[in-house]
Amino acid sequence: MGQYCILIHYHELGLKKKNRTWFEKIFQKNINTHLKSLPFQNINTYASRVFVFGIDYEKWNDYKKILKNIMGLKNAILMYKIDADLIQIENVAKMLIQDKTFDSFRISARRQDKQFEYTSKEMDRLIGAKVQEACKKNVSLNQPDVNIMIEIVRGQAFIGTEKITGYGGLPNNTGETAISLLSSGIDSPVASFQILKRGVNLVYAHFHSAPATNKQSINNCKSIINRLSQFQPNTILYIYPLLEIQKLIMDKAPDKLWVIMFRRAMIKLSCMLAEELNAKALITGENIGQVSSQTLSNIHTISSMSNFPIIRPLAGHNKEEIINLAKMINTYEDSIAPHQDCCAFFTPIHPELKGHVKKIEYIESTLDADGLYKEIIDKREVYKT
Repeated sequence: MGQYCILIHYHELGLKKKNRTWFEKIFQKNINTHLKSLPFQNINTYASRVFVFGIDYEKWNDYKKILKNIMGLKNAILMYKIDADLIQIENVAKMLIQDKTFDSFRISARRQDKQFEYTSKEMDRLIGAKVQEACKKNVSLNQPDVNIMIEIVRGQAFIGTEKITGYGGLPNNTGETAISLLSSGIDSPVASFQILKRGVNLVYAHFHSAPATNKQSINNCKSIINRLSQFQPNTILYIYPLLEIQKLIMDKAPDKLWVIMFRRAMIKLSCMLAEELNAKALITGENIGQVSSQTLSNIHTISSMSNFPIIRPLAGHNKEEIINLAKMINTYEDSIAPHQDCCAFFTPIHPELKGHVKKIEYIESTLDADGLYKEIIDKREVYKT
């Protein structure tokens, strides 16, 4: 008597050596966390595979929506588990396709257990012949309508036809913590997603200018965070009221420097948050040359405020590439919802394109803003998923 289960192949974990077990444990724990709303009995890791047993196969559509978003996952297959016996495998293969409509198929067998008497190629040929005899369909190795996948692992056979592909990368919480500066625009959520794929635990910071601007950017950001929490559950967003420091800057500095100085203020607050949370880097969605504050000179000027490395995953992307990624991770619609950005709202007609660090540092030295930064931190809101 067989049973349905899910077989998961991980991605870059396969490249790890002595510490692979540590990564596997975290990956398995993440799967457990993501699947907590769906039925399963236990999750086991062996032979470089993760198995989810005791599932409800009729809810496969629900499983695959969740599994796709687990970082580090290469693919997941709905499998039927039986003893490794060729005749039983043939029967299960025929059972799995009996209600499907298709014109071509292939067999994709993998033999992890070398004690099994048939090689992968022999299984492809023998089982394929039996399936073809039963269904009278053509074999297509390149573009089959149905791919019957078979894996022989530790004396057991796993057979399935339903497969989803994940985003790969490394599992969440295998890296350290970073602070992602999150606007309610298109770029920063995509930049965050790219870093989540590297196993980094992200904490988010958003800056707004309410009541000078409306609070729609805050609401949009919360919606984006809810989307991003599909990849990293239990996400935290710190929401900072930036208006008072912006007023001080606009009172003391030439208008062409406003946006650069606003962004330096955001970097300063983000660095303070990083120190508070023992984070190791900042993440931004900056893209070289996209707007006036993202010329190389201005990126240099803004970065000089930070005592942490600033990682910019989208620095070399074009806008179309970023939009396509935003659509893929379902943040695009939230990002294009109407809102008033805390920098764009105050952008002058002719902003500085080549900021000078020493000149801006001199202006900042006259602001006497330490008390304001403390007030901003005291007034920040914390949003958790």
